[in-house]
Amino acid sequence: MADELAAAEKLYSEAVHETPPNRTKLDELVDLLCANPRLLYDGFFKKAHEAASIVVDVCHGLDDAQEDDNLSILTPPAAWGWTVMEETVCHAPPAELMETVYPQLAQQFLELADRTLEHMETTPVPIVRSAVQALTRFWPEIIRACISRSSGNPDWKKMYSHMLKLADTVTLLPERTDDPALLARLAKFLETEATIFTAVAPASDSKRDVLSLGMLPAAHPYIFKSRLAQRGEAARQQLLRLLPSGDHTVRCNTSFITAIINSIVYLMNLRPQFCESILERLTDWYAAINASGQTLTDVQLTIIGKALRIALLHLYTRRYMGAYSEILEKTLDQIGGPEWSAWQEQQARNRERRERQRAREREQMARQQQKQKEDEEAHSARWVPAPEEGDVDMADQPAPGAGGAGDVSASVPPPPPPPLSARGAPGVQRQRPTTTYGHKRTARQAADDADEDEGKLSRMLEENAKRVKLDESMDADDLLAAAEPAAPAAPAAPTEEQLRALEADKAMEDEMRTALQSEPLFSLPVDEMSPSERRAQVESAIRRVIDGKVRLEKFLAHKRAVDGAVAAGAVPRVLPGGQSTNSGVLEDSMVMLVRLVTNCYVLHAEANQAKGTEDAASNTQWAGMHACVDEILKLIVDAPRERYSLALILLYELWMAVVITDPDLARMPDITQSDYTLLALYLRWCERIFDAIVKYS
Repeated sequence: MADELAAAEKLYSEAVHETPPNRTKLDELVDLLCANPRLLYDGFFKKAHEAASIVVDVCHGLDDAQEDDNLSILTPPAAWGWTVMEETVCHAPPAELMETVYPQLAQQFLELADRTLEHMETTPVPIVRSAVQALTRFWPEIIRACISRSSGNPDWKKMYSHMLKLADTVTLLPERTDDPALLARLAKFLETEATIFTAVAPASDSKRDVLSLGMLPAAHPYIFKSRLAQRGEAARQQLLRLLPSGDHTVRCNTSFITAIINSIVYLMNLRPQFCESILERLTDWYAAINASGQTLTDVQLTIIGKALRIALLHLYTRRYMGAYSEILEKTLDQIGGPEWSAWQEQQARNRERRERQRAREREQMARQQQKQKEDEEAHSARWVPAPEEGDVDMADQPAPGAGGAGDVSASVPPPPPPPLSARGAPGVQRQRPTTTYGHKRTARQAADDADEDEGKLSRMLEENAKRVKLDESMDADDLLAAAEPAAPAAPAAPTEEQLRALEADKAMEDEMRTALQSEPLFSLPVDEMSPSERRAQVESAIRRVIDGKVRLEKFLAHKRAVDGAVAAGAVPRVLPGGQSTNSGVLEDSMVMLVRLVTNCYVLHAEANQAKGTEDAASNTQWAGMHACVDEILKLIVDAPRERYSLALILLYELWMAVVITDPDLARMPDITQSDYTLLALYLRWCERIFDAIVKYS
């Protein structure tokens, strides 16, 4: 605190000893005092009070040592003094000062405000404005303080009575001045009274902690609810009367009228129950000034009309104004303007877009249901159980419904086809991945664990692989030869191309089956394994990633060959015999490889958390991990629009792994250096993908 006090003293000394006083340093001093409010009570309130009172003394001849020519020098410190006093009395002090020091400071503040308003004709207008603004903020605070202290210290009753007297003085300002800036401060004061001295409507902005008449106790020693309610009604009426008419041409200032409109609309925002009466007066006034044509110029009317339309439109969009939306719509229709029309058109476009979106979703859902139904029917139709030895020919069976002892089989339904996961090469049993540790949750249902996610992805990848015949030895000529349609003749012996396709099919299925089989990352709990066992597990996971990269490169080579042949128009998408050039398995392979990389990082992080574990992988090995997925990143950045959804999925996989391995993001990497952490990989992907999106947009 001593350092802050010394800095504040230095700022004050430097600011007031310059000619004229340095306003920038005075503003910096206000910020410093607000950040350290204890300094306000350690002498700076006294400095502020002296700086503000000396102007009043000079203006009324109470200090013969000063001359009127010095007012330009004394005004900036005086304005700063009012700001500091306002911050002091409008914030609760420390508890030990609330009943001792604070009442004395607040009383000094009120006495200086009384003197300033009493001689406002000779006091500089900026000082009077600062005094009215400070009283506006102090009014709710003194009410709250008096409510919580209904008895005890008589200083609070004295301050309340003094503030009530000053409020009466402020409301009489229109009879003493026509200064637009000062009357704008009066509008804010009236808005505050009209707000805090009325009850809160059931539908209002409940997020705002605004004092209301309902917070006053039913019986208070010196605060009377009925009297304050009358003040609130009078303040609301006077606020509407401030709107200039032909009789007050001096007040026809654009800034002043805009301030009045903002105060009126803000009052409706906090107290919606007055919308109907206020809007009626407001629309009548707006129609009158537009009809007269003499009070305001065309430019002023344009500015005021736009400010009024924007303020009302902003009020109309509040969620709690639903009960008053009809009258607001009527008012906006009467006032007109491009803002209201543009907003209505935008809402109409939004409704149409939502309807189109819902229609597309319904259509897509119907197509998915129809496709699912067709797939189930086709699957059932393709499944014909092979007759076993000893089965009776269907021709020897009696007709259905013909009766007899053999008719029992007619009522027995055929056995259902086995699931796709059970179909495959004879003698080979498909194994579901058994990985149970190190996986992260995805955006699927919270009840699905990591094993189910990998199992689903593995089965999907397996089914896609069955539809795609991958043979790294096949080139475009082989595909062209396979595309030639077979002549409608008797079944002949398989051609050389067909035999090669069948061999490639079997080899690819065996390879994919091996790739999809996985073993548990940790066969034992981490704490029960030795460091050497954990290192072996990590190295095994890294080898799986390298092996997955090799298989992905085969997918990519096949896709490039097929895409080139299809682009030339020589190869159809579906070849005879069911062979397909659809490479949908490619994206599944990318997801699988990225997931293997993230699981390897998760496994390494879990191993390092165990007691006695050393780093099980070098930078060279991690660099190899990053290189494994570089080809995937290159495919995405080459065509970011076509692979945008894939990019989002992979980025989500990487980010979830980052959160698992380093939840606090304790180490931010430098992606320009040789950093092979998972976060560095994620950030590099983000940068490259976003750059590609911007480039191709």
